[in-house]
Order: sequence, then structure tokens, then C-alpha cells
Amino acid sequence: MSFIPVSSHALAYAALVCTTALWGSNGVVSRALMDTIPPLVMAAARWAVVFVVLLPLVWPERRAIAHSLRRDWKLLLALTLLGGAPQTALVYSGLAASTAIHLGLLNSTIPVFIILISWGWYARRPSRLEGAGLATSLIGVLLILVHGDLRSLLHLQFNNGDLLMLGAVVVWAIYTLRLKDRPQSLSLFAFVFALSLIGELLTLPFAAFQWVRAGVHLGTREWLGLLYIGAVVTLVSTVLFSYGVDRVGAVRAGILIHLMPVFSSAFAALFIGERLFLYHAAGFVLVAGGAILGCLRPEPVLSSQASSKT
Repeated sequence: MSFIPVSSHALAYAALVCTTALWGSNGVVSRALMDTIPPLVMAAARWAVVFVVLLPLVWPERRAIAHSLRRDWKLLLALTLLGGAPQTALVYSGLAASTAIHLGLLNSTIPVFIILISWGWYARRPSRLEGAGLATSLIGVLLILVHGDLRSLLHLQFNNGDLLMLGAVVVWAIYTLRLKDRPQSLSLFAFVFALSLIGELLTLPFAAFQWVRAGVHLGTREWLGLLYIGAVVTLVSTVLFSYGVDRVGAVRAGILIHLMPVFSSAFAALFIGERLFLYHAAGFVLVAGGAILGCLRPEPVLSSQASSKT
């Protein structure tokens, strides 16, 4: 039996598309849980599931993990703060005081921040194709989020929750760029396990306080939801996203983040009965076209001088 060879870039883009699909489903599930689960509790529980699921899988690597935690603790702590449980808590805390539409709008700026930070910090200028792809997909995202009426952007009002989510967006952009520096001595599973361990140590005390203060009671629906966003969304998407960024670079991975509202709309239509309209189709086409346009060429390799900046 013969197999058609698949390039590492094709696998990376497939991994990133799957990542955005999982993130899109997370929006639907998390919105359903936020009425009964406080933000810090949800963030801590989400990463606790990751820790429990990964523990038996990475047990053979326990010595390598312990060694990396001692040697690379500053880097792992920084990556946890930027992309682990604390960043997740920031998103949920902001969403609790804002709206899903505002979250979608702010998430759509992640690729912009990735390009700007990459340009300013690593001296990597975006190509014309990347710029055109980013602009095209951004217009598509906005069409979906404002229901086809771009004029409504002029009347949006933002609050403190939006500032929290904006902070989460910026730190996620930095996390995406710093992923290339993750300890190469650890497998992807071991790396994510280290993030979950550090993240739980940082967030559990605050989550426990919020749990007691809010008098949280979890039913079957809540436990199943947490299991899904922990084991499937967080674990699988973190591994796939790290793999994709390793192969194609942060900028092109960032552009594909614009697929997230496409999947969110599709899942909302499939599972909670929301209707799809013509502006959804127009937005889908623009986002997909922009993503393809921005990913036409392979990621250029950073110079050793730029890569060594910290």
C-alpha cells in the first residue's frame, strides 16, 4: 500500500485550522457555562483537566520535566503567564463583564499585534501577501461580528472587561511569538504539562477563594462542559497550536486565528439554533481567502541576531 506524502507545512496548517475550530467551539461551550461557573474557577478547572489527563502520558518524561522546571523555570513561568491558566483567567474575567461580540472583535486584533510586535521586536517586516491576507480576513471577521453593518462599529461602547480582554489579546500575541523559545528538551505533551502545573499553582488559591465565595455547585452539565474545554479544547488545541507555530511561524499562525469566528458561527448554528445570514457567507469567503493569501509563501527564517533578542 502506498501513501501520498504530506508536507510538514500542510500538516501544520491543518493543525492550525483544527485549533481555530476547537477555539470556536470553546466560545459556544464557555458561554453556556459562565452563568454558573465564575471566571477563575473555570480557568483553573480547565487547566486542571489538562494536568490530570497528561500526568500518566508524560510520566516516563518526569525526570526531563523536573530538570527543565529547574533549569528553564523563568522561561516556563513567562510562557505560563502569557498563554496558560492566568491568561485564560484574564479572558474569562473580561468576558464576564463584557460581551461575546466584543471578545470576538478584540480577538480579531491578535494577528495585528503579532505582526506589530514581530516587526518592532524581531525586525521582521510582513510581506505584501501577509498584509493583504490580514486585511482581507480582518474585514471578513468584522462583517460576521457586526452582522454585516460595519457602521455599527462607530457606536460600540467599551468597559473595564474589554480592557482585561485586550490585555489577554496582547499577552497571547507575545506568547505566540515566544513559543519558538520553548524548551526543546521537552516533547509537546511534556511542555503543555509543565504549563498546566505552573498555571495551577498560580491560579488554584484564587479559584478556591472564588469557589467558596460564590458557593459554586456543579451539575452533570457543568462537569461535562469543563471536561470538554479542558481535555479537548485546551489540551488538544495547545499542542496543535504549538506544532503549527513551530512549523510555519507566528505570523502565519496568527492570520489563521481569524478563522475562529467562522467556526463559532457555524457551531452556534449547528448546536444552539442560531441562524446564518448572507453576511456570514460573505465573511466566511473573505476570511478563508485572506487566510490562504497570507499563507502562500513559507515563513522566512529570522536572522540569528534578531532571534537572539530577549
